[in-house]
Amino acid sequence: MDTPDTYLLNQRFAHIAPAVNADAHLVHRGRTLTGALLVEIGDTPHLLRLEAGRIAAVQRRFPLFQERLLTIRGSARAWQALWQPVPEPGWPDLFALTKRGEMQVEGQP
Repeated sequence: MDTPDTYLLNQRFAHIAPAVNADAHLVHRGRTLTGALLVEIGDTPHLLRLEAGRIAAVQRRFPLFQERLLTIRGSARAWQALWQPVPEPGWPDLFALTKRGEMQVEGQP
């Protein structure tokens, strides 16, 4: 069960597609990316289906062995820190959070 903080983070994440898809520069940078991305906020998984850099769908329910290009797992604390307008030192990006042990990134070689 989600804690109140995790619940709010998951609700925020569920609405990420319109924000990403409205950013022409971000979509252009990801234009060669098509596939699935698993993002876990605390214990809650989200499957993003990407098509040519756009988020086509965000799903909370999907097959157990869903194929994916990349998995990003992080604690609610890590996501909260990352999404601050100005993250604190040591919390500014996925690589720093991985080094801190707050996130894990796994992908296909």
